[in-house]
Amino acid sequence: MRHHAGARLGVRPDRTVVLIVVLLCAVLAAGAAAAQQAPAAGIPVPPPGFGSNQANFCQGTYALCITAPCAPVPTLDRLTNYYVDTGLCECDVIQDTEASPAWSMGPGSCEDRALVEQGGRQFLISTYSNLYNPENKVVQCGADTLWAWCYGAPCVVDEEDPTKALCTCPLVQSPANLLISDCSETDYCGEIWSAAVPPGDCFANCRYYDELTRMGIPVAPVADLCTGGPVCECPQPPGRSEEGGAEG
Repeated sequence: MRHHAGARLGVRPDRTVVLIVVLLCAVLAAGAAAAQQAPAAGIPVPPPGFGSNQANFCQGTYALCITAPCAPVPTLDRLTNYYVDTGLCECDVIQDTEASPAWSMGPGSCEDRALVEQGGRQFLISTYSNLYNPENKVVQCGADTLWAWCYGAPCVVDEEDPTKALCTCPLVQSPANLLISDCSETDYCGEIWSAAVPPGDCFANCRYYDELTRMGIPVAPVADLCTGGPVCECPQPPGRSEEGGAEG
């Protein structure tokens, strides 16, 4: 069951948020073209503005925020104006074990993303995987959607429940794809959730599936839309059939 994330408040136009919005505008403007620009090798193309060293694969415990509800974090400026530019999101901690190796895609090196203990607490970086795709589908929300960008966000593990982590994620207002558990509910787009712009969602789904398939690791396919069909069509690497198996 989803939890209401709280009231919608204005987003403060500070430097971080402005840079994010500019990046998102570039992504959205070029998204349709980028989706068609698959290289010959069949590797998914990052959306415009997606820098280098931003989609590295690591095995290890990670925070997964793709279905996380978020609460707005208010700030007060010197002129007594209230703003919301950050969300506090309740994410899942995916443990890496010998029986169930945990792979995720995220920014930075594996060393930088490893679980850290400081001051008696455990800290993680939020990264991405297709782990929850089989039980969930994607709803597409409009341009006025306020959502949390948790990719690469810092997280602290809940001391009372180590399966959960609280992550601080910048808030963005734009079209967004949300991974949800119940397509019959209609209030998702009016609340704050961890999400992604459509081109970024397509890239992450395809890139994660492609990389783990190349490594011979069982992986969930790209997510389906609530309206039917996959969230996007992934480029097919050479030697792989449309069904995902090897040719020959």
